[in-house]
Amino acid sequence: MNSKKLEQFKEALVELRGDILGDVEKNRKSSQTDEFAEMLPDTTDEAARLSTRQMILNLGEQGRDRLKLIEEALGRIDDKSFGSCQRCEKKIPEPRLRVVPFAQYCVACLDEIEKEQNLERINTIK
Repeated sequence: MNSKKLEQFKEALVELRGDILGDVEKNRKSSQTDEFAEMLPDTTDEAARLSTRQMILNLGEQGRDRLKLIEEALGRIDDKSFGSCQRCEKKIPEPRLRVVPFAQYCVACLDEIEKEQNLERINTIK
């Protein structure tokens, strides 16, 4: 992949990272506001607040996971391995990288990984 395209992917990843970090800050401020509201004796909205707080926590976890993938992708740009599948080492198609710039796997390997994970889940249920 040429350096111009790598720079474009790097810019996209840095922008995604900024979006996630901005969301984390918004969630933090929202959580502080919720904590103040919880000090007020309003039991009728308690279930709604708990549901909202759980949603914020879940989004936070997803955000952390996505941030980790973005940081890893930026590292792969630096070490010149960006755009290669981490399983089979074949090139990940550019259209896929445009949609998911932090992609670690080509579609074929990702399908295999998902099938393996589904089999593991089935086996743990039995």
